[in-house]
Amino acid sequence: MANRNMFVRLMILVAAILLLAYPAASRPEYLKYFKDFPDEIKKCTLCHVQSSGYGGLNPFGRDFAKIGSLTPELMQLDSDSDRYSNIEELRAGTMPGDANSYPGKSTPDFTADLTVVGLLVAAGIITRKLK
Repeated sequence: MANRNMFVRLMILVAAILLLAYPAASRPEYLKYFKDFPDEIKKCTLCHVQSSGYGGLNPFGRDFAKIGSLTPELMQLDSDSDRYSNIEELRAGTMPGDANSYPGKSTPDFTADLTVVGLLVAAGIITRKLK
């Protein structure tokens, strides 16, 4: 019974690590508009407030929804009012709907951070079981 519990816990841990390591991508029907831009922008927070895709649209998402496509008009806007046009931000791999993300400013890689935390937790669980 103890081996089975250990196996179940290990499988849950592996699943959690895989989910944390896999970056979320935007919906395929919208992703086609952004195929020529860096992969860093191809996630839910390009248009949404939350990384889950919930919580409503950010300023760029609202402008994109209103206009309906990547038109020259949308590209020249500065949706998040950070002094960089949407096209400048998209080309730089920064988020045009987040005023704290702009060309020249590095953004943290939360996926990598969460993966490291998951691996540290896994190492702690395995080490504790070996004692």
